[in-house]
Amino acid sequence: MLLAKSEGAKELELKLAEWIAEARSGGALHGAPPSFERLTPEELTARLRTPDHQDIGAVVDPYPYSDADAMLRSHGLLVVLDGVQDPHNLGAIIRTAEGAGAGVLIPRHRSAEVTGTVVKVSAGAAEHAAVAKVRNLADFLLEAKKAGYWIYGAAADAKSVYTLQDYRYPTCFVVGSEGEGLGRRVASLCDVMVSLPLAGKVESLNVSVSAAVLLYEAVRQRAGNPARAGQE
Repeated sequence: MLLAKSEGAKELELKLAEWIAEARSGGALHGAPPSFERLTPEELTARLRTPDHQDIGAVVDPYPYSDADAMLRSHGLLVVLDGVQDPHNLGAIIRTAEGAGAGVLIPRHRSAEVTGTVVKVSAGAAEHAAVAKVRNLADFLLEAKKAGYWIYGAAADAKSVYTLQDYRYPTCFVVGSEGEGLGRRVASLCDVMVSLPLAGKVESLNVSVSAAVLLYEAVRQRAGNPARAGQE
């Protein structure tokens, strides 16, 4: 554990000791208790790379990404992120996807990855969500097609997501960055391009909002006939 040298540090350390004791007595903690490293507030901010730490931080193992191939077998609903680089957007999408029962796919390069900021924005959902990192999104989409998924790409000039589309079969939504949208290769692999109808003057919605609307349209449809929502 990392603690800032502040006026409330002693009280915080005592509280942590109580939590550790409770966790051990309840069987939730095994092995040696965590040790404490005391840093100045400036050192803690530098170590955590964020000032939003409330004088405490934890040293944890790297984020355990899911296996992409296994996700194709275990999920009937996926969201693929092509070029989403804002960690706040990634965190929000992960939270929505976990709530919708969907898996999340991100590329290894030119993309936000799961960091402390992403975990915080997801409000803990990242600890439960299925998030996979793949070397090449195009290759993954080809594998998804072979596995029976329909691939829907989000594009501003496409037909409405609500127009005669059936998302009760294994479905993969692909969303791109707000600035550039989907890459050419990824877009070419989509079976259908869809958009969100906009009645106001804005030209697009935030990518995390768009992903949420797409995922929950599939959830809405599947609520009426869940038997078709899984792999066939």
